[in-house]
Amino acid sequence: MKYFWLLLFFCLATGQASAQGSSTSGPVLDEDLAAKVFVMTGFILLCNFVVIAIKLLLNYLLKKQMVTAATPESIVERLLPKPQNEQNKVMKWVALLLSTGTGLALGSRYLPWELHPVIILLFSTAGGLLAYYLFLRYQAK
Repeated sequence: MKYFWLLLFFCLATGQASAQGSSTSGPVLDEDLAAKVFVMTGFILLCNFVVIAIKLLLNYLLKKQMVTAATPESIVERLLPKPQNEQNKVMKWVALLLSTGTGLALGSRYLPWELHPVIILLFSTAGGLLAYYLFLRYQAK
């Protein structure tokens, strides 16, 4: 729920509301503010990814210490979450961010024809989700 409010706040911060539709008003979107919001959103996503990766590493190290200390298995299972779930979340973000970045790079490399960059971004993101789905299926086998 907090992500919803954060996203709503960022969307409202970049837009400008007016009660009358006058053509003399300035641009609806301030480019400096939009750039700052884009950087903040990217920073939040990057920090979220790093926190999940560190959490996964620390859970692994804790489990390793518990095994060397001969802690009963029931206590180990209760203390640590299932590693598959955390690993799958990390892989999902890696697949999405990598495929979206590839789509943005390809869209900026080729000349934009109307919706051409949007279509490239859509297909690259779909390819990333397909790679994540195939990863899950391969992992289940």
